[in-house]
Amino acid sequence: MRIKLIDKIINIGIFSIAIMSIPLNIITFFALNKSEYFLPRLIPPLFSLFVIILAIFSKKIKFEYKAWSFVWIIFFTGCFTLLLGLIDMASLWFILSLIYLLLITNKAKVLSIFTIEIVLVILTGVLMINKNTFIPLDYKFQSCQFACVVIRIINFLFIGFHVFFILNVFFSTIKRNISDLEKKSNDLENLNNLLKNEINEKQLLQQNLIESVILTEEKERKRIATDLHDGLGPVLSAIKLYFQAFNNTNNINSKEEIGLKLEKIIDNTINDISVISQNISPPILENYGLISALENFINQIKINKNIKFDFTFDNIKRFELKNELTLYRTITELINNTLKHSNGNEIFLKISDLENYLFVKYTDNGMGFSIDNALKSKSGMGLNNISNRIKSLNGSFLLSSAPNSGLLVEIKIPYIKIFKDEKN
Repeated sequence: MRIKLIDKIINIGIFSIAIMSIPLNIITFFALNKSEYFLPRLIPPLFSLFVIILAIFSKKIKFEYKAWSFVWIIFFTGCFTLLLGLIDMASLWFILSLIYLLLITNKAKVLSIFTIEIVLVILTGVLMINKNTFIPLDYKFQSCQFACVVIRIINFLFIGFHVFFILNVFFSTIKRNISDLEKKSNDLENLNNLLKNEINEKQLLQQNLIESVILTEEKERKRIATDLHDGLGPVLSAIKLYFQAFNNTNNINSKEEIGLKLEKIIDNTINDISVISQNISPPILENYGLISALENFINQIKINKNIKFDFTFDNIKRFELKNELTLYRTITELINNTLKHSNGNEIFLKISDLENYLFVKYTDNGMGFSIDNALKSKSGMGLNNISNRIKSLNGSFLLSSAPNSGLLVEIKIPYIKIFKDEKN
């Protein structure tokens, strides 16, 4: 970036010198007609020729060679002007050479050239003050007043243009860089605000997930406690009574009858424990997968409920067990909500596989509800739990319902297939 900018400045400087040196050196050539020597009159045209060649081949010459050649042209122009006795003009050329040197080299070299220029200016000034005989000062250049004035004006305009151009380029670049920095600073600030908002949203989501897990676990505990209390409590009490009666009776026939009833109650208790165990963690889910577990769950409901099920699914492969269990809990909770709250009698469930994404579509013909009102109420915690479960799987959860219009749920989650012969 810096090299390109300096190269642009030097190229424009070379072309401007090539153009403006022509009239300047023509005037200088004729202004030196009173000189005792012819050779000094040839120096300005030679400078012009060299600069024109440099301008023509500027794009083909390496940057370092081109830059130093341009600086030496300016330096020797200042030296030549100094030899003409124009110390003021020579000083301007020396200043211009120092400006370009600062662009292309280090401060030590610039200081060295600056020292040489000071010595030359002081030496020339001392010679002019003492009016000592010195061949370069014997050009009678000062006697040509018109040419001297014109040359001074052209030199001043030319050097002034260069200084203005260089400063303008650098200040414009600085302003542009400051503007870019301000823009980037604003973009970074906006990005920082977005990141903060995203972090806050993730923290809120994480908090909701934690609360959802806690509520779900508490709900499961209450359900298990209810099942144990309602299902096993009375049965165990009955077993205790029958066992006491079995011990207290001496009648062989009564004892045999009580023993048979006691055995039947124990068998029923074993079945009840099996049902509760399946509800906690269905063995069929772990052994055969999501689809088989859902089919088994639905078949149990069909026996007791007058519900019409439309259940279709693709050839779904096994995937991670905890994700299967999460999706199983989600779908069974939707079904339970339909049975308990919607008064619907038709349920449509479709599970399909497309490009490593699992799509679940669930609908019922129940009485529906207002989603906003449901989410604000305590009963809406179940919906939030379902949504948070799906989000924990990096999935999406779309819920659509309204009074008297049933329920539509669409779920999309990424999953990695696990073939049947793989255990992990």
